[in-house]
Amino acid sequence: MDWIIIELPGIFILALVLVLLTRGINMGINQFKKVLLRRAEQDEKVDSLEAAKRINTLTDILMAVVKVTLYTVFIIMLMSKFGVDVGPLLASAGIIGLAVGFGAQELVRDYISGFFMLLEDQIRTGDVAIINGTGGLVERIELRTITLRDLSGVTHVFQNGKISTLPI
Repeated sequence: MDWIIIELPGIFILALVLVLLTRGINMGINQFKKVLLRRAEQDEKVDSLEAAKRINTLTDILMAVVKVTLYTVFIIMLMSKFGVDVGPLLASAGIIGLAVGFGAQELVRDYISGFFMLLEDQIRTGDVAIINGTGGLVERIELRTITLRDLSGVTHVFQNGKISTLPI
């Protein structure tokens, strides 16, 4: 009964803060997107359609990273409210993360390749592209994968680290 009186209001406040932060950051990113789109339309040197594709792709990835970070912090704080000692858990997560990093070199390669593809503006959502000999419309770009739909409607998912040909 003491736990309900002491800890439960804190959990509700924590959940409320998570919802408010998520909505606030989402609105902030959408406002940032609008500002960037407006600037791209005003700049005569920039193709506004291409800039819009790039801005949409990057802001979607930014929002996904923010959500993962917020939910991770929320879960850790929630576990703390339930009496779980999170110190050893975080230390273990760091050690496991290091081990997984060594074991998941392919995954790391995919993320790094995806980051540089986005940074160098090689491909954007909505482009028509040929990836490793498969042509189609780019439906989704993530740091790890690119989703392509060909003319017959088949969806192809390519790991960024395994893309060997991408004609520009």
